[in-house]
Amino acid sequence: MEKKDLYEILGVSKTATQDEIKSAFRKLAKEYHPDMHKNEQDKKKAEEKFKEIASAYKILSDPEQRERYDRYGWDALKTPAGSGYSEGFDFDSIFNFDMGDIFSDFSDIFGDFLGFESQKGRARGKKRKGSDIRYDIEIDFFEAVFGAKKVIEIKRKESCINCNGSGLKPGSKMKVCSTCGGHGKVRQSQGFFTIVTTCPKCHGQGEFPEQICPECKGEGVQNKKRKIEIKIPAGIENESYIKLENEGNEGSSGYKGDLYVVIHIKEHPFFKRQGDDVIINLPVTIGQAVLGDEIEVPTIYGLEKIKIPNGIQNGEIITLKNKGFQKPYSSSKGAMHLVVNIEIPKNPNSKLKELFNQVKNVETENDYFSVKEFNKIKENFKKGEKNG
Repeated sequence: MEKKDLYEILGVSKTATQDEIKSAFRKLAKEYHPDMHKNEQDKKKAEEKFKEIASAYKILSDPEQRERYDRYGWDALKTPAGSGYSEGFDFDSIFNFDMGDIFSDFSDIFGDFLGFESQKGRARGKKRKGSDIRYDIEIDFFEAVFGAKKVIEIKRKESCINCNGSGLKPGSKMKVCSTCGGHGKVRQSQGFFTIVTTCPKCHGQGEFPEQICPECKGEGVQNKKRKIEIKIPAGIENESYIKLENEGNEGSSGYKGDLYVVIHIKEHPFFKRQGDDVIINLPVTIGQAVLGDEIEVPTIYGLEKIKIPNGIQNGEIITLKNKGFQKPYSSSKGAMHLVVNIEIPKNPNSKLKELFNQVKNVETENDYFSVKEFNKIKENFKKGEKNG
C-alpha cells in the first residue's frame, strides 16, 4: 500500500491545530461517506477513501501518536513495543478495520450530519472541552541549540467571574430549550435519510437561560490576556510545536483546550542545520591543501582544533562527532560537517607568483589525477581525428 502523508490525506499543514484537523476530517467525511453514493462502484471507491481519511484522523487527533509520526514518520507507527518511541501501533492494520468500527469511533462527528445519535443520551449538561490555541514564536539559532525559556502573552477565553461560567445572570435559572425540547439536537428529513444537527438556540445543551449574564453575554467565558512561561528544549527543530495542556480556551464546566506553540528558528549566516547535524563551508588555502595544517574552527559549542590532512581535495568533508545539535529526548548529539573549499588567490603578490612559477616548472600531470585522466581523453580525441 502506498504510504501517503497523513497531513496530505486530510489536506492540512503539519502545524494545523486539532480544531483544523477535525474540521478537515468532517468536510472530507461528508464528501466520501458511502451512504452519500448510490452507485455501487462509487460507493466502493468512497468507502476506501473514507477508511483512508478516518485512519489519518485517528492518528493525527491523538497528540501522542501525532507527535511520534511528526518526529519519526511511518517508522514510528510500525516499530514494535519497547523500541524507544513507539508503543506497537501498526499503521498498516488500521486500513483493515470494519466500517462499523469507524462509525463507533467517530459517532460524535457523524452524528451532526448523518443521523447517528450517540447512545450516551441527550446532550444536556454535556461537558465540552474548549478549543485549542496556536501561538507562533520565532527564536534565534543558538536558542535552538541550547534551549531557552520564553514568556509569551496570549489571549484566551476563561470562565466569567460574574456568572462563574454558567452564562446565567446571577439569580436566574435555566429552562428547557423550546427548539429541541431539551435534546440538544434537531432533526431534518432530506430524501431517504435524516440529518441530525446541533440545536442552534441552546448549542447542544438542551437548556436555555431565562436571563443571560450581562458581562459575558451568556457565553460563560470572557477573553483574558495571560502571560505563560514556556521551556524550549535543546535541539528543537524548525516548525515543531510544544503542547501545553489545559492552557487553551476554556469550554463548559471548566474543561480547557490546549495551547500549541509552533517554533520558528531564524537562519544563521554561517552555520547550516541538517537534521541534528551542522554544516559549514571551510575555506582552505592551496598550501594547506597540499601540505596539510592544524587550525581552529568555530563550532556551535566554541572553537575546536582540527587537522587538515595533506592532499585534501576540494569538496571533501571533515566530520567532527558530537558537535551538532542535541538529539531531542536523548543525551547524544549530531555531527558537524566541514565542507572543504580550496581557495585560489585572486591577486597574488610578486613573491607568491615567483613561487608558483617554480612549482609549475617541477610539477607533472602525475601529481594530479584529474589532469592525467583529462589528458588521456584529449589524446583519444587526437587519435580519432587522425583516423578520420
